[in-house]
Amino acid sequence: MYPTLQSMGITSIQDIEKFTLRYEGGHDVLKIYYRREKGSLLPKSKKFKFGRSTKTVLADGGQQTYRQVQEPSLIVLRAMEELEQIVGKQHESKATKADLVKELEHLEKVMNSKISEIKHKIDSM
Repeated sequence: MYPTLQSMGITSIQDIEKFTLRYEGGHDVLKIYYRREKGSLLPKSKKFKFGRSTKTVLADGGQQTYRQVQEPSLIVLRAMEELEQIVGKQHESKATKADLVKELEHLEKVMNSKISEIKHKIDSM
């Protein structure tokens, strides 16, 4: 019934609680959250990364100038459609202030981690 999700290895479709989609480091990151009983050994979430395709398109009809445009993968678009059927329309593309703050905090953690890693490499030289 959900061929895209099944092809991604998702078998506990009835346990899907919510999902998020964000753009990070040139990839679309889809994270699916599951309802789990307390003490369950199964993961509470799964994360999938999808690359974007790049197309060159005519930017201005009269000037013959071109620009590159990135498009999301068809797989992630199909997976989003299937997930919206499962969880309803609770996933909104409109970002709230809290969502943006959470995303900014995540970005800060990623950046700090990468900076520390590079500093460590410099120190070890």
